[in-house]
Amino acid sequence: MAWVKSEYAGEFAVLATWLVGLAPWSVSLFEVQRVTVVALRFLPFRFQFIFGATLTGERPFLWTWQIGGFQESATLALAGTIATAALALYLLPLGLSLVYYRAEDRVEAALPADPVRVFGVLLGLVGLATLAASGLFVTSFPGVTVPVGPFVALVLSGLLLTVDRA
Repeated sequence: MAWVKSEYAGEFAVLATWLVGLAPWSVSLFEVQRVTVVALRFLPFRFQFIFGATLTGERPFLWTWQIGGFQESATLALAGTIATAALALYLLPLGLSLVYYRAEDRVEAALPADPVRVFGVLLGLVGLATLAASGLFVTSFPGVTVPVGPFVALVLSGLLLTVDRA
């Protein structure tokens, strides 16, 4: 049994793309001496909340391309660079989804490959890139980091790649 009916595959591809953009690609939490830090990383930006202290120079909001330069660790700076690459890669399926939403038949006629499969491949690549960045945060960031977005992207990618398009 297919998860998505063939006639709804295009709509599902657009929805899946937008869901990947809305899901945080990682959530981190750590505590040090009554100070709690929660970091929510989305594709375009990061929110960081610090409870129990005020730090000079702290920036609770950073765009993804600023994260690498704000980190003291080379590993975390690399994670920020990979996250920026994931954002740049994500802009491809996002742009395609906007066009596909408005003109599904024209996009299907113009692309040499099935657009649903193209979405599946692109979201899979975004998932792998955010998984790599999350892995660097898991190994170098104090506390616990949960990679939410990579699993969302990879599951949706798998569903798009296995849709029966008969």
